[in-house]
Amino acid sequence: MEKKQAWLRLVQEKSAHYLNLGDGGFDERMRAHLVDCDYEGQTVTYAFPTQDWQINEKGGIHGGAIAGMFDAAFGVVANFTAGENEATTVDMSVSFLRGVDYGMELYLKVFIVKAGRSLIRQRAELTDAATGKLLATASGSWMPL
Repeated sequence: MEKKQAWLRLVQEKSAHYLNLGDGGFDERMRAHLVDCDYEGQTVTYAFPTQDWQINEKGGIHGGAIAGMFDAAFGVVANFTAGENEATTVDMSVSFLRGVDYGMELYLKVFIVKAGRSLIRQRAELTDAATGKLLATASGSWMPL
């Protein structure tokens, strides 16, 4: 039970830290916040609001902004999974399944697939918070430094 409580506390602390560095950087501009975490399932869910600076020429959310949401969430999870070290992105693949509209509130659920010493494997699902529809998926690897 103590291990579970320590993990839950770490998720909360590291999520608050990395998503609010106060540097005006990319992760902070994404305005993500922790929604849920599940120790048994090894998942962490973040909410991402869509923002006007993310709009593409057709009025939807740009694919690069969506990829940035995945990388921001993966990065936070990889950094607390890496323990004392930070972690860096090695590779990431994104599949776009549906368009994302401006005004949507998005949930991005990260699944820790394998937390090894040299690589951390993750996958994630991006859904519309209002409908639960799956919008995009991603997977990738992070290396503890």
